Amino acid sequence: MIRSMTGYGRARRIIDGRDITCEVKSVNNRYLEQNVRINRMYSAFEERIKRAVSERVSRGKIDVYVSIDNLEGDPTQLSLNREYLEAYMDSLRKIKEDYGVAGEIDLRMLSMKQEVFIARKPEEDLETVWRDVSAVLDEALEAYQSMREKEGEKLRDDISSRIALLGTFRGRLAELAPVSVKEANARMIERVKELLGGVQVDESRLLTECAVYADRCDVTEELVRLGSHLAQFEEMLEKSAAIGKKMDFLVQEINREINTTGSKCNNTEMAGVVIDAKAELEKIREQIQNIE
Repeated sequence: MIRSMTGYGRARRIIDGRDITCEVKSVNNRYLEQNVRINRMYSAFEERIKRAVSERVSRGKIDVYVSIDNLEGDPTQLSLNREYLEAYMDSLRKIKEDYGVAGEIDLRMLSMKQEVFIARKPEEDLETVWRDVSAVLDEALEAYQSMREKEGEKLRDDISSRIALLGTFRGRLAELAPVSVKEANARMIERVKELLGGVQVDESRLLTECAVYADRCDVTEELVRLGSHLAQFEEMLEKSAAIGKKMDFLVQEINREINTTGSKCNNTEMAGVVIDAKAELEKIREQIQNIE
């Protein structure tokens, strides 16, 4: 199935007291480019997130946003900084003795000094957190892939209809080509006779030379290759691999055959068909820029 490079997916779950949200969005890009935003304390997950995305996506500029909020608050463990506390109390006693300052050392006075306490946050089990984040990320990526596939289906239908139209143009060119060659041959003979002004020439030689010129106007080979390219394109539309780059190359080959046909044709109607074909091919070229 063809996938678009443009997509969006979002998932949110509350697991083990953590509110986890993952968002994935992308736009067209020639290569795979990823940008991950996540809480600083979980930045170690960044490479894992990129790996999970690259397993599903081969091209596009992708932004991934991951938010992890602890609904129960961050648990904190407090302990006494005994060395600081004792040094602080000794200093207060010394001030009282040396300078005769009135007052007693009490709990309120000591508790006002933040340095008396040491606050520590227990380390989280990152593997457990990653297991939960990974589950939510997978949901977001599934939604993201689903949107890309839906967009890809629309692109496939549109391109398929345009390829069919190019096939119709090719058929019309194949019908007109023999007529164009005969007309070119006849025009050349008349032109040569006009230039000779009644001078006698070898009629068979004249016809041979004109036939060689007319053969240069023949587009049979170009139309055969064009038909082959269009058939390859139709087969490619049924594949599920990343085929955007291959399609781009094939469009270049199709364009080459159409241009060569246009440069050879001497028929006004053929020229009009070539112009229509080039306009349709340009629309296909624009569409495949969205395909992975």
